[in-house]
Amino acid sequence: MTTVSFRDITRQEAEHYINEAIPDMAPVKLEHTGTGFDTIVYAASGRHVFRFPRHEKGWHSLRNEKYVLHLLKERQFHSVYDVPVPFTDTEGTSHYPFTRFSYVPGRELASESNTDLLGAEAERIASFLIRLHDIPVQDSGLPGDELKRLSAKKRKPMLEEILRGLKPVCPERTLDMARGYLREIPDWENPQESVLVHGDLHPKNLIACRGRLKGIIDWGDAHIGHRASDLALVYQALPDEAKKRFFEWYGAIDDETEALAVFKAVFVSAAVGRAAYEQNDKQVVNWCRTGMERALRYWFRS
Repeated sequence: MTTVSFRDITRQEAEHYINEAIPDMAPVKLEHTGTGFDTIVYAASGRHVFRFPRHEKGWHSLRNEKYVLHLLKERQFHSVYDVPVPFTDTEGTSHYPFTRFSYVPGRELASESNTDLLGAEAERIASFLIRLHDIPVQDSGLPGDELKRLSAKKRKPMLEEILRGLKPVCPERTLDMARGYLREIPDWENPQESVLVHGDLHPKNLIACRGRLKGIIDWGDAHIGHRASDLALVYQALPDEAKKRFFEWYGAIDDETEALAVFKAVFVSAAVGRAAYEQNDKQVVNWCRTGMERALRYWFRS
């Protein structure tokens, strides 16, 4: 592949590149379905999803996702939720890279108005994470947590900056609580890595259909890391009663894991929320604000 000038690919450009790479699909008609930190996403005919990297890191993420999804199949991971199936014949064109996955029907969880929706999913989410975290990781070829996603020492200053960007859409009492939380927690280092984690579970990467959780998408951040990276979802998205049911099914965790999970919940809620504010996505902002407040309230009550 020649040197790529990464950018946000338009729908017309995406159709051109797909027609060039996969003539059997021509003339393809696309619908824009989402824009994330790393990729822009288009769907075709309710059967295929095409993801185009927005920058070089996004291309590495897509290649990692494709590898991880093949690994899950190889290691006989039986998910209670739909996960995308990668197509092996698509790596883009000589002009621009992209990947093709099967379509997971539904819409982003953040499109739902009920921010307590996952309360009914506590046991199924626990079952999903038990199976994922039990996958053998020997000789997996997956990276460790190179980004130090759970390092308070690295990420507290980043979170402080993100919080400043949330002032227009976040109540001052919530921001005060977040700043107090950052003053309270120590500057711990990144924890030891031990399990396969999705690594990026939040409302934009969860697919809902008919009021239930249907699928888990965007596996590009998957790595060998600490289970707290995924357990963060429990603290940002489950009501208190559902949280109890989750851990009755998943099993108890120690204080360190809980602290790490709450930290990740606060961080990812704030980071995704700020990006959504910059994109004027009010529904995602609402979910992320609720998620951050939920995690912070739990921390100060416990």
